[in-house]
Amino acid sequence: MKPVRPLALAALLGTLVAAPAATQPASEPVLGPHRAIYDLRLDSRRAARGMDDARGRILFETSGNRCEGFTTTFRQVVQLTVNGNPVTMDVNTAHFEEGDGTGFRFTSRSSENGAPRNETDGSARRTGDALQIAVRRPRELETRADAATIFPTEHLMQLVKAARAGQTILEVKVYDGAETGEKIYNATAVIGRRIAPGAGEVEEAARDPKLAALSRWPVTISYFEDGSDRATPIYSIAFELYENGVSRQLVIDYGEFALQGTLTKLEWQAETACSR
Repeated sequence: MKPVRPLALAALLGTLVAAPAATQPASEPVLGPHRAIYDLRLDSRRAARGMDDARGRILFETSGNRCEGFTTTFRQVVQLTVNGNPVTMDVNTAHFEEGDGTGFRFTSRSSENGAPRNETDGSARRTGDALQIAVRRPRELETRADAATIFPTEHLMQLVKAARAGQTILEVKVYDGAETGEKIYNATAVIGRRIAPGAGEVEEAARDPKLAALSRWPVTISYFEDGSDRATPIYSIAFELYENGVSRQLVIDYGEFALQGTLTKLEWQAETACSR
């Protein structure tokens, strides 16, 4: 199993809260500090070639704002049964994104059945005409990307803005430090029709008073490797996106199988005011 591209997913799980009008434009989303847990299971509605069962959990935590930058930590543990054989995948990631989108630092470590599997460490810095990428692990390299490429938190903010504006498609290039730390992904998001506040049944954790008065939208994001002629995405994520950025009802589709993620716990953390 290829683990979920954790830095991209971590940003999409981010919770946004409205800032006071005196310090932030009304249309500008502000990432709110929080801690969330999602329980994972095999999506029985889709074909699963060679995958007998899958269960796991995502633990996600974020803090910061536009002034201080955004810090995110993410852990995903999944227990799989593949053709009768048990496999446990464990992924730990952390990243920091400058609030103005000029810089990004990341680290990621994964293991399989307790044995180290992959380790990635690096950074990216935006210059006037390009994105400069420096990777230290798994191997040292320096490369450049299109200056229009954005980082995961900025991607989330653009999704929220697009949904509010009634857009149905958002296409961007995203750099999240995934895999070997050198790839750029073309992310195509399809945004569905607005769901009115309070409509439909939701899980207990999503009944939080801060969410009950908010609209939400069904969103599907497909990730394609930049420069590849592959017609199908590397993987896709579907979820319901609340107006303040909270995500619920995850479906992570790897092509050969898919996982469902249910929000089981949401804790709001203390906020730090931003004077910008």
